[in-house]
Amino acid sequence: MRARHGIFAFAHIGDLHLERAEDRHADDLRAILAEVAGLHRSGLLDFAFLPGDLAEDGEAAQYAILRAALDRQPDLPVRLIAGDHDRQHGTMTDFDALFAAVAGSPRGGGHAARRHALPRPRDAASVTQSYYAETIGGVHCLFLDMISAGYGEKGFGLDFRLGPRQLAWLEDALAQAARQGLPCAVFTHTYPDDLCVPHERAALAGLIRHHGVRLVEMGHTHYNELAPDGRTLYAAARSVGQNEDGSVGYAVAAIDGAVTSWRFKPLDRALPFVMITSPADRRLATAPRDAALDGQIDVRALVLTDQPQGAWCCRVRIDGGASCPMVPDGPRTVHAWIPWPEGARRLAVTVTDGTGNADTEVIEPVGRTFVPPPAHERPGSDTCRLPAWPEKGLRGDQLGPNRNGRHW
Repeated sequence: MRARHGIFAFAHIGDLHLERAEDRHADDLRAILAEVAGLHRSGLLDFAFLPGDLAEDGEAAQYAILRAALDRQPDLPVRLIAGDHDRQHGTMTDFDALFAAVAGSPRGGGHAARRHALPRPRDAASVTQSYYAETIGGVHCLFLDMISAGYGEKGFGLDFRLGPRQLAWLEDALAQAARQGLPCAVFTHTYPDDLCVPHERAALAGLIRHHGVRLVEMGHTHYNELAPDGRTLYAAARSVGQNEDGSVGYAVAAIDGAVTSWRFKPLDRALPFVMITSPADRRLATAPRDAALDGQIDVRALVLTDQPQGAWCCRVRIDGGASCPMVPDGPRTVHAWIPWPEGARRLAVTVTDGTGNADTEVIEPVGRTFVPPPAHERPGSDTCRLPAWPEKGLRGDQLGPNRNGRHW
């Protein structure tokens, strides 16, 4: 029997674009936070990630809506970064105040902004940058600021930049995590390929690949998207405030041993929610299935529920065969060793609870002959994005204002 242990898992609540407290998406935010906070109280999620574009115009009154929503869930840990709309009018004064109040508090990890003299169009200027790192659930998490170093001036636009000090900090932080044997996850507003400075674009994508960063979690796109490159999973979640991509909700991402998993949880679908965290799906895999497990397979799944243990159950099925029970394996997961017949393709895990609600996740486990692809010619971009994958919440059409959607 496998030893009991936990996994790293968090909720990603997409770009908020808050404007007025009475707006529908402000109500959606409050409902999402309530659900995620309940899951955190049950020990099922580590924190909620807010990927920037928190306020439509980066104004104090809009951030006040977020603060009030967070105040309703005071025990929910939150990690936030800035997006381009947080500098919509060329200043980040109001975002800086939000960052100090939320990220600088115990619920936000107690992080402080940094001031750097960065090159500007005319003169060097002292700029506040809000990037930070901490180890959560055995994973080293690095939260980047792609906004503050941008010019944000007429003729330059709301461009994405890191600045030399942040880039050097990131390189050192990744190297230190590697020495400590810690897996890494990077949290950023958008793809590295969207950085405006070519050498920063190449450097960020290169650092991510060189250090085998497991997950890059992003906002900005407004649609759900997974772009695995054989080493790193780039994942973006749909917007809460400017949504064209289906039901509003939140993404759930997890790192369980050697496997990184991701799935979208719609708000209009009741709990429970299940996500298979081992084995890896063939589309997200970074290594072949362990040959030592020939003839059997080790299945683990994250279960999110508002019902107590004993009120719900989980079962696993291979293709159209009979289902087998799964048993708790730590506070968040269920586990089962099952035979894996030659030629088997699909693995399904179903959770049911006493309320009559149920949820199923289906994957195609990676094989023993899998070989990760070579580095792409545009690393850190969406060129490796997966097509539609309904079980994960992917429509595959890139319907959003930054690609193919309408102008908001």
